[in-house]
Amino acid sequence: MRGGYHVALAPHALLFQNTPVVLGQDKRFALKLIQQYRIVEDAEPGRGPWKVSTVAYYYTVVIPESSTAPSQEVFGYHWHPQERNAIAYPHLHLYQGAGTLQPYLVKAHLPTARIAVEDVVRCVITQLGVMPLKEDWETILAETQAAFQQWRTWGGSHPPSP
Repeated sequence: MRGGYHVALAPHALLFQNTPVVLGQDKRFALKLIQQYRIVEDAEPGRGPWKVSTVAYYYTVVIPESSTAPSQEVFGYHWHPQERNAIAYPHLHLYQGAGTLQPYLVKAHLPTARIAVEDVVRCVITQLGVMPLKEDWETILAETQAAFQQWRTWGGSHPPSP
């Protein structure tokens, strides 16, 4: 993981190293994460003088490599409005691990709401059956997501419409 804690023109990056992080006790899925952010002054009362503002994210769930098969990407939530020729709204990609529709969906940008990393972790636990490492996972995710939602912004503007 790397990043920064100072004001800069270019965004800082938070990421897991080149290897996806294995999720849960059963280790059937892993998460690749890249999040770009800026440290910005914030004049809004109650927030303090500074805040971290997310400017892009890439959260990809993969089936980890095994002794018999290479890793496969399943789905990814992306939001990268500043990229050249970018789809400006948050969207979902379905990859080869998603099954037989892969040739049609791998380049699709399916619109979604803005997704927090907690949403991705909750999804793999509740929808894909990943065994959580902690019994109080729901409480932990609820608390961290509530803090995120309380302070999130879209860079001073409303989210773009798909």
